[in-house]
Amino acid sequence: MISTAQLLLIGLGGGLGSILRVVVAELVPAGRLPWGTVAVNVIGSMLLGWMLSRLGAATAETSHWQAFVVLGFCGGFTTFSSFSWQTLEQLRQGQLGVALVHVLVSVVVCLVATWWGWRLGRG
Repeated sequence: MISTAQLLLIGLGGGLGSILRVVVAELVPAGRLPWGTVAVNVIGSMLLGWMLSRLGAATAETSHWQAFVVLGFCGGFTTFSSFSWQTLEQLRQGQLGVALVHVLVSVVVCLVATWWGWRLGRG
């Protein structure tokens, strides 16, 4: 059962992640693809992989860090819902090729970033 302290940590991490997501999206210029969203998803995926490799399975000692960083910060920081909406809009505008590239770049690069973060975390 998740504790009240863990819920507060998730909320705090999620709020910080959401703020940073907006900052990154503002700093990274969009082109045909929403590069800010792609950048956030890559960075968040790598951080998630790294943290999970460092923390391992949740224990009494690591559960607060997992709540704050993994569930909270990475959950608020990454933008899969934004990615999904932007892809749907590209499809609705008849930009099938752009939408397919967006999906492939986001999914493949984030998967590689998660693996890379996990490898870096393992030492």
